[in-house]
Amino acid sequence: MNRNLAATAIGLLVALALPLFAEFFEPRALGWDLFLGLFLIALIAAALQLRRFFAAHAGELGEARFDTRNEGDGRG
Repeated sequence: MNRNLAATAIGLLVALALPLFAEFFEPRALGWDLFLGLFLIALIAAALQLRRFFAAHAGELGEARFDTRNEGDGRG
């Protein structure tokens, strides 16, 4: 399961990064190229941080359950 998730995440990252990287080869304004470069760096940094978080907290991830009873309902 982890390999499928990692492969999906890498595929999504590549699918987003390739069109953005292709923009660098078109004659555009310098500001736009700088923005895209910073966005690509931030995208890669976010993906690495998420991978680290999910690896460290793998046992904690799952369905959240909340007690939705009112105070006067008692037990049950």
